[in-house]
Amino acid sequence: MYTFVYNCFFAIKRKQKRRQNENKKASKIIQKTIDYMEWYYNILIPKLYKKYSLKNYGLNKIGRKQKIIVSLTSYPKRINTVWLTIETLLRQTVKPDKIILWLADTQFSGMDSLPAELFGLQERGLTIRFCSDLKSHKKYFYVMQEYPKDIVILVDDDMFYPYDTIKQLMRMHKRYPNDICTMTAQVMKPAFRSMPSEWRNPRCKEKFVHSDQIQIFTGSGSLYPPHCLSNEAFDKEKIIKLCPYADDLWLTFMAKRNNTKVTTKYPWRAFPITIYNTGKDSLWHVNAEEGNNDKQWKALLEAYEKEGKNL
Repeated sequence: MYTFVYNCFFAIKRKQKRRQNENKKASKIIQKTIDYMEWYYNILIPKLYKKYSLKNYGLNKIGRKQKIIVSLTSYPKRINTVWLTIETLLRQTVKPDKIILWLADTQFSGMDSLPAELFGLQERGLTIRFCSDLKSHKKYFYVMQEYPKDIVILVDDDMFYPYDTIKQLMRMHKRYPNDICTMTAQVMKPAFRSMPSEWRNPRCKEKFVHSDQIQIFTGSGSLYPPHCLSNEAFDKEKIIKLCPYADDLWLTFMAKRNNTKVTTKYPWRAFPITIYNTGKDSLWHVNAEEGNNDKQWKALLEAYEKEGKNL
């Protein structure tokens, strides 16, 4: 049922996208249907997860030469709901070999400060790691350095992920093994050097394969093959100075510095359904609505131009 409703959700979102200028009555009906679907995931699904938290929904048990590592981070305001996101990751049709939740050691006082739901997920394979606080950059910064030969998939902490997310990413990866693969993205037009406020969402039938004009959206689910980023991606000083709040921009920039291309899901798929009450203080609002994306992107461009480095 979970997957069936999600397939309907994506179909309706594509219809909504194609008919943005349709009459208001039809638009209201479509939006009402979407609202009901979001209610289903936010109200009914958590109850089912608590009632049927089956131990056979877990990590991969078959040997792989190259591991699939799923990585995410969270913070105090979302720590009581992040278990829902992790539950959807444990129920993937293609199982990851590891799921790591990175938490800032300055925001939590050890395991005793975490909700009970996370302990149950640990029994099914979740790894919880405490680290220095790099805000949203925590999700990639440590894992890529610890597992340099493996595939890393980045996700956010406020989503109900479709159960085929890893399957879809791996399907793209098999066709384009050197590309970063992402479920959703933004089109960097008119140019890479233009500002994020000028970029746009893909159209339903646009296809982006092996592209250098795509901004990665980690929150939708994004896959990183080994050594796809410039080594400068792990320069703490530059992260804090130039792009402290926008890991998506930083990763996109560092992929470009490494001449790594990006491939997106086709046909277009909407962002996953968000967990209720997690979006009000999100970095998306801070960055996009307050213009901080443009400020950070400009800082990146200017810093590298000043150093005489080519993009």
